[in-house]
Amino acid sequence: MIQSQKLDNSRILITGGAGFIGSNLCEELLKYNCEVICFDNFSTGKMENILPFFDKKNFRLIVGDIRNYDDCL
Repeated sequence: MIQSQKLDNSRILITGGAGFIGSNLCEELLKYNCEVICFDNFSTGKMENILPFFDKKNFRLIVGDIRNYDDCL
């Protein structure tokens, strides 16, 4: 179980956030009022895994590849 007092109002970047593990991590962290930034190139991740999060004000998606420097700026 995650200790919420340590996570409240944290900003967290999840690489591969649209994959199975990443999307579940996004979901859990959003419950703790974290600002969740999902970074994914969709080579294996799926948009449908993160669609429910787009109505959350503290969720943001960055489409890019972590291996590409310009995508990380």
